[in-house]
Amino acid sequence: MDKIYDVRTEQIEANLEQFKVNPNQLSDTSMIFPETVRRTRSRPTDLRKIWDYLELLFSMLSDSFNKKYPVPKKTVFVITFALLYLISPIDISPDIIPLIGFVDDVAVLAFAFSLIKDDLENYRAWKMSN
Repeated sequence: MDKIYDVRTEQIEANLEQFKVNPNQLSDTSMIFPETVRRTRSRPTDLRKIWDYLELLFSMLSDSFNKKYPVPKKTVFVITFALLYLISPIDISPDIIPLIGFVDDVAVLAFAFSLIKDDLENYRAWKMSN
């Protein structure tokens, strides 16, 4: 029994070497994750930006229908495609599956907003100047 105990003790002591705490190290993750990944957090301002872009989009469409602002063709195409995808019963992942079914819809919306972001900023500048 002493022989088995000695072997286990030696293995544990050998493994403890890799877990020694370095007082200069801030956390265990500082060696694994780069600084940019550790600083990335979900911010409430991100949701506010999405809401602002939605308001801008509806305002831009309203001004377009009133013939005040010409909407670029690319923006019209992207918005139309995104809305058709959201309305369509054919999805990459069916909406019947909880949570996973809506991931592709959110991804399409995020991609659409990334494509029309510059047009929305141009509209914001136009609106501020008028």
